[in-house]
Amino acid sequence: MRRRPGGPFGAGRARVGALALALGLAVAAAGSARAGYWLSAELAGPASARSAAVASMSPGTGPSIDAPPPLLGHFVGHVDDLAAALAFVGRWAFTGEPLPPPESRPLFTGPAPIPGGALADGFGVLLLSLVVDEAADDGGSRPFTWPREAPELPASWRPAAILSQSAPLFAAPAPRLPPLTESHERIARKDDLYLLGVVDRCELREGVQSCLRWAQVLAHGHGRWRGGYLPAAEVAPLEGWVRAKSGLPRALAVPAAIVGDEALVVLLARTRDYELHRATLRLPRDGDAFPAFELALEGEVAVIRQGEREAARLPLNAGLDARPR
Repeated sequence: MRRRPGGPFGAGRARVGALALALGLAVAAAGSARAGYWLSAELAGPASARSAAVASMSPGTGPSIDAPPPLLGHFVGHVDDLAAALAFVGRWAFTGEPLPPPESRPLFTGPAPIPGGALADGFGVLLLSLVVDEAADDGGSRPFTWPREAPELPASWRPAAILSQSAPLFAAPAPRLPPLTESHERIARKDDLYLLGVVDRCELREGVQSCLRWAQVLAHGHGRWRGGYLPAAEVAPLEGWVRAKSGLPRALAVPAAIVGDEALVVLLARTRDYELHRATLRLPRDGDAFPAFELALEGEVAVIRQGEREAARLPLNAGLDARPR
């Protein structure tokens, strides 16, 4: 899985001799067996409830730990490899059935997975974050870093990025964007972001249906993993951009909302000067779904087609931001 340059999965492989490679793998395997990863959780709630919740979260693997090193939050356990650490994150980050994938067109207004829902329902505690630290050979800990080789992530975790420098993370989707004071966390553009699925929330405004699409995400920064929801228009999957042969310009169209008979689709464009521009397109909705469309680039122009019909043709430049649609 490719990440943007400088991300955890972008490092190249050094050319080494067969003997050096064999020795390196042997040392890495031995170190991994001894070291592994510490798991902890930031929880809020009564002390007795937090203790019971932590006991339920134990992975049940690794050696018995009488005195773990100082960790952020409550010590949960130890695992031997990154796959087990990521499984721990996937197990506790959300509770609920998986949502439709990001490319899904039909509106989905069913239940949304709840961040830390199993801990809230079972113990009455609030999950603030799941924490993964690297274990040192001497029994201590060190900050989490991604390995040079890309780990195998769950298929539903799609690498993404927020469009602003930071964004508020919400615990649940809503028909309208809630006040910032209702967000439970703030994530940064430099954080790793994974898009898990999409969900829609609708309401009637003066007899007109209005729906806002949300993205279910996992955010990771400095070993802290946080789950929640962002407006879909604020999240860009790393895969799915339509690119020129040189890489720039590139464009992406994100279904964002439905208002009455119209579907609002946000066109994102990264131009040759690497500036990000956007415009909101209004396309006819397709019943209880966003419409099907195709995005193509013709030189410095983005073209949206619906079947044989050309729905929009937009030059990719700074004027995109101010152009009303």
